[in-house]
This record gives sequence, C-alpha cells and structure tokens, in this order.
Amino acid sequence: MSEKHSNHTMICPCCGGVRGTESQVCESCGARRVGEPLSPPDVRLPSLAPALWSVGIPLLVIAAFACIWIFGNDMKVLRVLMVQALGESTAFTRHWLQIDPNLPAYRIVGYDAYRLSFYLSAVLIPLSCLGLWLGLRARRLAAADASRFGGRRMAGFAASMSMVLIAAFGASALSSIPDAIERLRARRVAATRAEMYRLHDQALRKYQREYGAYPQELSDLNRVSREPVVGTDYWERPFNYAPVSVIAARGGARGFTNYKLVSAGPDGEFGTKDDLTMIDGVIVSTVDEPDTPQDWAAPGGKQP
Repeated sequence: MSEKHSNHTMICPCCGGVRGTESQVCESCGARRVGEPLSPPDVRLPSLAPALWSVGIPLLVIAAFACIWIFGNDMKVLRVLMVQALGESTAFTRHWLQIDPNLPAYRIVGYDAYRLSFYLSAVLIPLSCLGLWLGLRARRLAAADASRFGGRRMAGFAASMSMVLIAAFGASALSSIPDAIERLRARRVAATRAEMYRLHDQALRKYQREYGAYPQELSDLNRVSREPVVGTDYWERPFNYAPVSVIAARGGARGFTNYKLVSAGPDGEFGTKDDLTMIDGVIVSTVDEPDTPQDWAAPGGKQP
C-alpha cells in the first residue's frame, strides 16, 4: 500500500475492513465514525516476508531430502546412524542388531544419498531454482526500498544456499545419466530375452511336439497358438527366424530339427555385437558368429 493511498484510508476497528478516512459509516459492517482517525505510526518496520520465503524454500528442500534419505528404505540409514552414534550396548541398538546383524558393516550410506538425489532431482532442482529466484527478488526489493523490505543479507544467504543445492543435485543427475541409460538398456534387453524364451516355451516347442519339427516361418506358429504370434522384440522389430534341418542335410528324414532366433538388439541392425541370438531355446553369444549353422548345429559347437 502506497503512502498516498494510506493517507486516505484507514482500518475499521470494528470489522478490520478498509474504509475511507472521510466516510462516516463503514460500508462493510455499518459502524459509525466516532472520532478522528489515528495518525500513522512514526516508525514502520520493514517487511521480512520476501526474505523469509526465500529462506523457507531451500530449507524445505533440505528437510524433505533428509527425511526421505533417513526414513526411507526401511529406515536403514537411520538405524545405521543410530548404531554408530549410540554404540551396540543400548536396548534400541541391540534390538536392531538382532533383526539385522550386518548393520555395523553397512558402508553405503553416502551412496544411498547419491542415488536418492538422482531420483529426486527432477523435483528438487525446480524447487531450488524457485528458492534462488525468491532470494534474488527479496534482495532486489530490500535494495530498492529498505524502508519497506528488509532481510537483504538473509535473502543473499538463501540465494547462495539455493545455488549450492542446484549445483549438488544437478551434478548428481548429470553423473547418473550414463548409468541410468545403461540400466534402461539392460531392462530392454532383458525384456527381449524374456520374450524369446516365452516364444520358445509356449509356441516353438509346442509346434515341434505336435508336428515333429520346427516351423519354416514364425507365422506357422499360429496353427498351435490360440492368440496370434507377434514375433517382435522389445523395440517392436521382428525377429529373424532361421530353421535348420541337420538330419535332412545328411540325407535323413525331412523337417527342421534346429532353429536360430535373432533380435537386432538396441541398434536395430542385424550382424552387430549387440544382437540377441537364441539357438534351440538357449541364448548364446553372437561375437564373431558365422552365418552358417554347421558350427552350432554340431554337438559341442564344433564342425563335424
């Protein structure tokens, strides 16, 4: 509220609403004027609200992170810290050691904090940026009008604290990105392996038991499956299916007695080192693997 505006208004002592100094009746509650309005105070204290808000945000970030770190993961960090602080002779620590005797050997408390900072960085970094903006704003207000806004040093400290939090959580997030990408890749590869095993157990083996040989194409599996056989990996790319008849190659009975199922892997290209290859229901290595089936069809992986 500006000084010019405050000279023409006053607070109604009856309802607390704002009314004009010249009006005889309060429009909010109907109270009548009984005397001259009180003069404004000689000294007005500056407002600390912007500075307090700027301090509150980084403190909230630190408190939230500490609570999740200490009380999360079945309170393991809390139990480890209490055992280290109180020793192993108190009733609390003896009870915890009976449940988990390995608590004194738990040495990855820092790693838990590092991992948690990565998971929470998507929320805590924006909050820290908000605290930085509030700190800079409160500092500008205090510098522009010290009579109305105070806490300039408090706001500067809050801004510095927010910058430290942004740097800490940002560094944790950036350093964890390669590991996160590798874990995501491993999950996708594991999902593709699981799909290949499922295809072998629920379709290929069933077809082989019913017809005495493996199918010529994956689409032939629809003969023994109630649901359509998709035949794709995690990346929704079709498998490369190659049946082989070892017995027929030696002049024996007809039919495909072996098969090779290949996924192009993460790069989507066949013939590279990240290909996932299954031979007769077993995932095998694909490094420098020849295209001909003689070396894997023969017993022991050797060419007959």
